[in-house]
Amino acid sequence: MSTAVSDLLPLPLPEFHTLSQDQARGSTCVWDGVGLSPETAVDLGERSLRRVGGQTSWFPRACRRCALEQAMNALVAHSQECEQCVDDQNLCPEGLGLVRAVRAARR
Repeated sequence: MSTAVSDLLPLPLPEFHTLSQDQARGSTCVWDGVGLSPETAVDLGERSLRRVGGQTSWFPRACRRCALEQAMNALVAHSQECEQCVDDQNLCPEGLGLVRAVRAARR
């Protein structure tokens, strides 16, 4: 069963057009291309992609190491710029979402 960070906060992803077919379909990590199994995958949630003729959905996944690294980087960047997080991180929905994403990636 894969770990899901998708309901917590969408992490920024590489541009879709830069991904391999395996990365785009979720069989390898979107960041480093490592092969994934249901036990090692972190679900990054449904994403929308605009295409000629409409929108389509895709479901990126990552390895735990990359998901944790990206969530930590996003948390550090956010908390350095968010006045609410400096005062009390428990009152910032985005900061809490990033903390949860870090925890989910560690599982």
